[in-house]
Amino acid sequence: MKYFQSLFTAAIVSGAMMYHVNAQAANSTIETSGDVGLVLVPALAWGMSQWKDDSEGQQQFYWSMGSTLLTTELLKYTIHERRPDGNSNDSFPSAHTSLTFSAATYIQQRYGWKSALPFYAAASYVGWTRVQSDRHYTKDVVAGALIGYLNARYFTEPYHGVQVSAYAEGGSIGLNLHMAF
Repeated sequence: MKYFQSLFTAAIVSGAMMYHVNAQAANSTIETSGDVGLVLVPALAWGMSQWKDDSEGQQQFYWSMGSTLLTTELLKYTIHERRPDGNSNDSFPSAHTSLTFSAATYIQQRYGWKSALPFYAAASYVGWTRVQSDRHYTKDVVAGALIGYLNARYFTEPYHGVQVSAYAEGGSIGLNLHMAF
């Protein structure tokens, strides 16, 4: 457990340093605010698990974020899509969006919708900033959100109490009720 905490702390510090370098090169306040969201949303999600002293949740968070990052980077490496601003060939999918949606979905799956709404709002804003700052196409952001959502959904289980989630399968829709004791 200490290894994962140290690794995540190092990742946060590295992310903050990368943010500082990127913020100086950012084209606009909108892009900079998206960069802040990239660091802040996952850090707050991790912090919520720390605050709740939820070591099982922290493990699930690490797996969710790690698998999201790996999936995103593999797709970027494989697809080589040119960014809208022509800067590089790593547009698809948006890593900013995949990581923030992974954190938001982790919170939703682990602690419920009430806790997750601000996280989803912030993740959506981060995605919007990526399109507005001409760093990604809308499809890159949608794909990133889906990657983050699916990875966190796969690795995260409810913390305790009752969890309600919607589903759509085949020709039916409904609600799943999960109770942990």
